[in-house]
Amino acid sequence: MQSSRWTDHILNFLAVILGVSLAFIISNKSEQAKIDNEFEKNLTAILDEVEADIYTFDSYQIPDNKDKLEDMQEVLGMLTSKTGEDSLNSKLNVFFDINNYAPTNITISSLISSGKLDLISDFELKKKILAYENTSQELEAQGKFHVDFLMDQVTPWFIKNSEFFVGNKSGWYEKENYEAVVIFSLYVAFVGNKINKYESASKEAKVLRDHIKKYQLKEGLE
Repeated sequence: MQSSRWTDHILNFLAVILGVSLAFIISNKSEQAKIDNEFEKNLTAILDEVEADIYTFDSYQIPDNKDKLEDMQEVLGMLTSKTGEDSLNSKLNVFFDINNYAPTNITISSLISSGKLDLISDFELKKKILAYENTSQELEAQGKFHVDFLMDQVTPWFIKNSEFFVGNKSGWYEKENYEAVVIFSLYVAFVGNKINKYESASKEAKVLRDHIKKYQLKEGLE
């Protein structure tokens, strides 16, 4: 009888341990499933955002800024050659037509700030995501610089020479406008550099998009 009671105690004890262990395993699996599901949704959200960026760069930002750059170069040519004053006056407004863009990367920023980006096992993918976030921040800073240059350099020049733009008064560029040439030359160079960065960002976004799709296929997330 004594032996039988000890056997019952041991079996009950083992049953409790087994039950707790199973409950722990099931809970862990359930929690992991939630994490995996959330991560899958985040990765899909990143892909959607990146594809939207690619469309914005290629279909709007790059071609539109190239058109603006052409107009600016034409204005600069008129300014330096002192020809076509009537046409020049009507084209100067192109310098105030700003068209900047920087990806917001809402999902990427959220993953980085929460530390959930570490859930990505693919180091190269993680590196590309971080690099794209850095590129986005650079584009945001570039857009701010563009606005600052407009407000600090271009606008003051127009205000200072406003008498020549009221009633199409002539003669504003008959004098040597070294200041205007320098300001507009820098502005044109800046816009050209901005286009190059947009093209580079678009290529980077496409590489990231392709890598995400490969990762999803590899991990069975599609």
